[in-house]
Amino acid sequence: MSLYQVSVLNQHLKLQDEAVVFKAYKRYSKYFLNPTIQDNVRSSKEEEYQGIFLTEQYTNFN
Repeated sequence: MSLYQVSVLNQHLKLQDEAVVFKAYKRYSKYFLNPTIQDNVRSSKEEEYQGIFLTEQYTNFN
């Protein structure tokens, strides 16, 4: 059983600005799909990475 009905999801997807979503995904993928960043995430303990994650979110995505 899905969380939302397909018609509700489609309705909300139509309201999204494709240019804004594309730009946000480019910023996201540039950072999080970087192999060096991925290795850093994998090698860090969760507690260590929480602060880094929040800082990176603020500086790279605002």
